[in-house]
Amino acid sequence: MVIFHFIYDLKFFGYVDWNTPDGEGWRTFRHIILISFFICLGASLHLSYHKVVNWKKFSKRLIQIIASALAISVVSLLMVPNNYIYFGVLHFIAVASILCIFFANKPGTSLIIGLGIITIYNIGWVSGLWPFIYIRDLLPRYSNDYVGLFPWLGVVFIGIWFASTAFLRNDPLKRFSKNTWIALPGKHSLVIYLVHQPLFFAIFGLISYISES
Repeated sequence: MVIFHFIYDLKFFGYVDWNTPDGEGWRTFRHIILISFFICLGASLHLSYHKVVNWKKFSKRLIQIIASALAISVVSLLMVPNNYIYFGVLHFIAVASILCIFFANKPGTSLIIGLGIITIYNIGWVSGLWPFIYIRDLLPRYSNDYVGLFPWLGVVFIGIWFASTAFLRNDPLKRFSKNTWIALPGKHSLVIYLVHQPLFFAIFGLISYISES
């Protein structure tokens, strides 16, 4: 994600002319990032709450995500009003968390639901813009970050199932120390998500200002 946004910013500030994020290859790159995000989201829900749901812990995290999502919407509305973010990654994570938490201890059912969601999307029974399709005229024609419930909700459900498999339960990384610097990004993923893009913009903006002075 950080790499993708870095490349996007290179284009935004005119350093490259690559068709990011919608050109050939770049959209696939974004999809790979989203798949990894949402598989991890589903897996985290299962690993954290498959025995019992700690509603206090869940609610605290959910409030943080919702507040961050609203902040992104407001900032993007001020900066790029024609392409503001009304339902991006964090908005999706908040909604998906609410919908999927009740299946955290039902991996088999989650797998069926996940495959069903992806299937009905791919055969065209439901639009990737649902439910926003009903208020399409009130929203920007193109958003700088949009993640539809279909098909991506299906990936979260599959993540719940994946976390229950013998492969993951046996912890393929157990031979590595868990208290290393590599684990730090995972412990502070929300902060990294919120901070890295403004930081990139500040750096590139400063370089652009200095070079034009």
